[in-house]
Amino acid sequence: MQILLLLCCLFQPPTIDFPEGMRPPKQEIEEAPQPPEVDEFATDELYLIQSDSGLHVIPSPPGVVQVTAVKSGSVIFSKFAGGRGLEERQVTRSNGYVLRGLAAGSVELIILPAGSQDLSDMRRRVLTVKSIQHVDPITPKPDIPADDVAAAFRAYERAWRAAQGDLADRLERGEITSEAMAAEWFSAANLQARKDSFLPLLRAESIEFGGDSWTAQKHAAWIRRYANARK
Repeated sequence: MQILLLLCCLFQPPTIDFPEGMRPPKQEIEEAPQPPEVDEFATDELYLIQSDSGLHVIPSPPGVVQVTAVKSGSVIFSKFAGGRGLEERQVTRSNGYVLRGLAAGSVELIILPAGSQDLSDMRRRVLTVKSIQHVDPITPKPDIPADDVAAAFRAYERAWRAAQGDLADRLERGEITSEAMAAEWFSAANLQARKDSFLPLLRAESIEFGGDSWTAQKHAAWIRRYANARK
């Protein structure tokens, strides 16, 4: 029995910090009210998650938010969910994850501790991403991707262009001295760009119909969205 209790203590679920709203004014009561949890943010704000344990943060469906891991101690200057305008925040726990809204809509975060295969450790959180309200009617509307596939290709285009700029810098600095070296370097950079850009699609597919839950009907129904997005 003592061994069982010890194991239960060792495998406690990780503590995860989600954004909170501004604390209400202090009142003369026995217990101060807790700040409300934040479950929505705008596309010009960041949603910061922190944890002492590594996490897999998977958005479903993909294409609404982009998840980026940040190191402990990182200082970020931006607008934040639950904040008041531009401010500076620091990642104080061992692991940080920044969510940036790509398109307005609802998204569910599926959160698993890194390395865990126990579905009981899974946490889910539904967020709402709001579009920015433009006061000036002359300003063109933001070009929002039509779906998760369009978002993936847009991310790939940005990464591809960035890799071309990096290659140009290396050529000018004399680090790459032949056409063959340039082709080899860009081939590797392009492959990594594709992997990074389309990984959210693959993760979503794995959750929806992968592994033991796969059926031809589930697979077909999910990818049919890809073909019918603009019809």
